[in-house]
Amino acid sequence: MFEEFEEQALTALKKVMKLKEIEPPGASDIKFEEPIEEYGDISTPVCFDLARVLKMSPREIAEDFVKKIDIKGTYIKEVRPKNGYINFYLDYEKIAPKLIKKVKDMKDEYGRGRIDRNKENRDIIIEHTSANPDGPIHIGHARNAIIGDTLSRIMRFAGYNIETQFYINDMGRQLAVVVWGLSRSKLERTKKNDLAILDIYIRANKMVEENTRYQNEVSELMRKYESGDREVIKQFEYAANYCLEGIRETLERAGIHHDRFVWESTFVRDSSVKKVVERLKGTRYLKENEVIYLDLREFGIKKELILMRKDGTYLYTTRDIAYHIWKSERGDVIDVLGADHKLVAQQLSATLKILGVKEPEFIIYEFISLPGKSMSTRKGVFISMDELIEESIKRAYMEVEKRRPDDGVKFKKDIAENVGIGAVRFNIVRTSHEKPITFRWEDALDFESQGSPFIQYAYARACRILEKDKKGSLHEDFAVSKLTSHEKRLIKAISKFPYVVKNSARSRRPSLLANYVIELANIFHRFYMYDRVLNSETEVFRLNLVYATKVTLENSLNILGIKPLEKM
Repeated sequence: MFEEFEEQALTALKKVMKLKEIEPPGASDIKFEEPIEEYGDISTPVCFDLARVLKMSPREIAEDFVKKIDIKGTYIKEVRPKNGYINFYLDYEKIAPKLIKKVKDMKDEYGRGRIDRNKENRDIIIEHTSANPDGPIHIGHARNAIIGDTLSRIMRFAGYNIETQFYINDMGRQLAVVVWGLSRSKLERTKKNDLAILDIYIRANKMVEENTRYQNEVSELMRKYESGDREVIKQFEYAANYCLEGIRETLERAGIHHDRFVWESTFVRDSSVKKVVERLKGTRYLKENEVIYLDLREFGIKKELILMRKDGTYLYTTRDIAYHIWKSERGDVIDVLGADHKLVAQQLSATLKILGVKEPEFIIYEFISLPGKSMSTRKGVFISMDELIEESIKRAYMEVEKRRPDDGVKFKKDIAENVGIGAVRFNIVRTSHEKPITFRWEDALDFESQGSPFIQYAYARACRILEKDKKGSLHEDFAVSKLTSHEKRLIKAISKFPYVVKNSARSRRPSLLANYVIELANIFHRFYMYDRVLNSETEVFRLNLVYATKVTLENSLNILGIKPLEKM
């Protein structure tokens, strides 16, 4: 309903412009913002843009427009001018019954979008995580996986048809080192699969780095795998799958799902990579020296893109080009990549442009770290996603123990598991992907104001209030006369949920939804603190408002991959 309110304000403005024979600007040219409460619910500075055309001051234009704006049959209660701005006030008493009825009718469907496939929605493939199968997922991969998974959830809820993919780099040097190491060392079967593979990789990599003969043996393994040696293929597939079992276990625990795992070698075996190079040979960009490479300076990229080595084997990016052509034939493509892949993204985009293939969208995220920690997979010095989750659960358990000392161990463990995993997911996704993160436990496990436990606690509180409704008030109609400021804020926040879901999906920014839901939880806590619900004069209305809040919190948490908890 908030979106309808904004659309009604836009339509009203355009009607006035037509009356005054001013060419109405497009919807994207009239900007709305949310001012401080005394200046309305939405505000537009459009009069400043019109001042040049009308040869009047913004203040005069705003005062003139407000006299002519028709608000009959809308959710707009009144319109006021202020310092050149036009301010629109939402009719809360009018929308409250309609909004609450809508939420009660739709329940877990409230906020779900319907995208017009003819206008903006081909199938969309989101590739994320895609960690090398040489060890566990570390916290850098965790940010990739959580951003990708959350964006996929948001976009599905907004109405897009999404497929998520994990691209398995089975032709890289790392896996070849693992395969080489497995011929000399036994797997530690008592360890989690990905950790056992990491042990092999660390030992083998140290040996290979110190011995030229071993380096040549690894290179020969890579050549044989690429050429299709059946015995070597079995060895590579065994090593990759063994590691992937451990990686999947980690992802599943964190609620992260991939619809499809795509093997890099597929595009070599079916000659897709060879065809890419052949197509590029017909362009002015391809150069041959000892290697085959692309000169991309025309695209502002100084570093050449090597496609094929002297020994005739292809590089990762060459195989990635073939993979992207394959993806683009099935839908639009979104890639979630770390900041260290910016150059690769530029090279990939330029090459696809040369080939006449639609370029992917890139979500480039900055790095994540723990205070005072640095990482190196080759040396085995890093923080795994498993460690991050375990530490979060351990700290959450301590907090639950402090708050619920008399409850059973199983209850505390269940709560701690869901709170701990939710804290990791939320603390990573709430920060805009362009910003680096230093993961701080005091922020992630904040039960009082900013962390996901605070949101889960708001949901549990709403459940507890509704449990105490002995009169069946949710099934009654209610009248709305004068609303308190806390009720108004809560109604506005609930009405914005579908609007936020759509904007978060379209802008590819999961952080918008994450920050919205923390704001909703804060508004609900203030409402609960200052406006009595049970045994109040407006008990029926307020119980229904609590129910609408509960549904909106529940839907938000589910989209974010965080479990709503009825008790905490």
